Amino acid sequence: MAARIVVLDIETTSLEADAGILVGVGLMSDAGRGEYLEARRTSEEKSLLSKLVRRLESYDVMVTWNGRGFDIPFLTTRLMKHEIDPRPFLRKPHIDLADAVKNRLRLTFTYLDHVCDFFQIERKKGPMGLDVPHLYVRSLEGDRKASASIREHCLDDLRATRQVFLKLKPLVEQQLEYAQGQA
Repeated sequence: MAARIVVLDIETTSLEADAGILVGVGLMSDAGRGEYLEARRTSEEKSLLSKLVRRLESYDVMVTWNGRGFDIPFLTTRLMKHEIDPRPFLRKPHIDLADAVKNRLRLTFTYLDHVCDFFQIERKKGPMGLDVPHLYVRSLEGDRKASASIREHCLDDLRATRQVFLKLKPLVEQQLEYAQGQA
């Protein structure tokens, strides 16, 4: 049976998990079906984290872009802050495509936009991750366009990461085979 793969991306108010919170999570199957979960208020972070943990139960492997350095430690910190057991999440096999690019390809730059340009993967030129904190403040003040911008940014990152994953599958197939054996 093939491993059920999910691409994961998070949106936060800070790069540091003790200074910021999780405001949104994007999940996309390797087949391309995506969903965005959000915290419309800061008080909704714990329920967002619980919902994420439940959603991840139906997948065998997580795929991220720079997840080892950011998404996974940020989520782990916030889970622990809210006294939610991070172990089911941490035990899930994880493929970080940024690691694969840095360690297995020889490119001038290894950030996601450059890798997408290299593979001719189209990206929307909208807000960037660094815009999320400001957009979230506007969203808390009732600006629906700001909230939609965060969502669209996350879904665009998911689509791009999924496309990069499909291109890099030959480089990560051993990790996938291992994960299939674990499923």
